[in-house]
Amino acid sequence: VSEYIDDIYHYYWVTEAHSQALSNYMSIQTEITPHMRGVLVNWLIEVHFKLDLMPETLYLTVTLLDQYLSQVTVKRSDMQLVGLTALLLASKYEDFWHPRVKDLISISAETYTRDQMLGMEKLILRKLKFRLNAPTPYVFMVRFIKAAQSNMKLEHMAFFLIDLCLVEYETLAFKPSLLCASTLYLARCTLQITPSWTPLLQKHARYDVSQIRDCADMMLKFHKAAGKGKLTVAYEKYSRKELSAVAGVKPLDRLPH
Repeated sequence: VSEYIDDIYHYYWVTEAHSQALSNYMSIQTEITPHMRGVLVNWLIEVHFKLDLMPETLYLTVTLLDQYLSQVTVKRSDMQLVGLTALLLASKYEDFWHPRVKDLISISAETYTRDQMLGMEKLILRKLKFRLNAPTPYVFMVRFIKAAQSNMKLEHMAFFLIDLCLVEYETLAFKPSLLCASTLYLARCTLQITPSWTPLLQKHARYDVSQIRDCADMMLKFHKAAGKGKLTVAYEKYSRKELSAVAGVKPLDRLPH
């Protein structure tokens, strides 16, 4: 694959540039709210973690969920079905194996039937025109982490911060590449890695510090609130030793000047 890597990333940058921001899609929804989306995504992070799926599957799941919700008005009672089906599709696309439909139905406490899930799978595929290779935060993060010449702790901190963003509807105002650049900048600042932004990172991420500060400020707000309230799965996940227990790292008071 390595010989195609530049072509693949060119595709992601171009696709992202032509994609509409999904930040206002709740205006078409009548029964669901940003908070309900947050509760669902928080739960999907937990399901994804328990099923031990590939990391990229989680980010594609949330991207497919948002793309579908931006086009289709969904009943509150169907929200979990859309989320689980997005997870099924994402794992078929990204994983070596995918969960069985019956396992996902039992995870939903038998709220839905096999036919409902397979029907939803067809609906989502049709609505998204069978395009599942979306530029998710994961694809940019992997590239930027390489440019950051990072260690495991920085990598875990960056993914912790991006997972905190997944449950927050307001992050949809920012492109995935900008989210990832901001995440890496905030992670480096938080872990007191100097310089906080490098020429190599600027080259690969295509943003300078002035372009990422607003987004990083928003993320810092989420970092300070992590572990409080009800949507704490990411915090619990990244409290584990194998993820460098980065959830225990104290957030910054403010971004450096």
